[in-house]
Amino acid sequence: MPRPSQEGLRPRPVEEEEAVETVGRPRPDRIKLGGEVELDDGEKWKVPYWQEQPKQDILALHEDGPLSSAWCVGYLQKRAGRSRFRWTIRYFELKEGHLKWWRPAFTDQIMQPRPPKVLKREPRPKPVRDLDLRELKSVTRAKVRFPYSTRIILQFKEGYTDYQLELRSESEQEILAWYKIIIRFTMERIETVVDREGPQVHGDRDSDTDAAPDRI
Repeated sequence: MPRPSQEGLRPRPVEEEEAVETVGRPRPDRIKLGGEVELDDGEKWKVPYWQEQPKQDILALHEDGPLSSAWCVGYLQKRAGRSRFRWTIRYFELKEGHLKWWRPAFTDQIMQPRPPKVLKREPRPKPVRDLDLRELKSVTRAKVRFPYSTRIILQFKEGYTDYQLELRSESEQEILAWYKIIIRFTMERIETVVDREGPQVHGDRDSDTDAAPDRI
């Protein structure tokens, strides 16, 4: 049997090799090491030739889905303006990036967690407030040792509103569920510890309007 010649055993030069398309790897003749790839938004990205261009629809994936579909409803206690002790019960809805709340009747507050009757009216009544969480500046989580273990404070951008919203709940799991959703709307998170705070909760005597400085 004839032996192959030494000429046939010599490896071919690299420049003579054919460019082969591989799974997850662009052709070397298309993207060189240290070259640039232009993304869909026009941004140029320097990558090594073996790295695949990221797909726009999978960037910044979240286990809870896209931010536009974030949704949560329920009764929470909100601080009555700048009062140190007064809190009021309101029914909140977070939907499509907006946080809204309504003032439930006293009987609805007793029948929690059933939604208040005011929301069953047609047309649906206007909420007391409608805050755009895309304008959220920071979220502060205050751990209160007594009587409630967690409060969350929402502060918005100066050009949007100077309103500050402070929330708490008798259920630690419930307020943490709200906190988990709200913090997705901002990069600034603050945590503090408060020793003690008055536990008073009031009904509907206070107002949520901007007229009185103690009600904002």
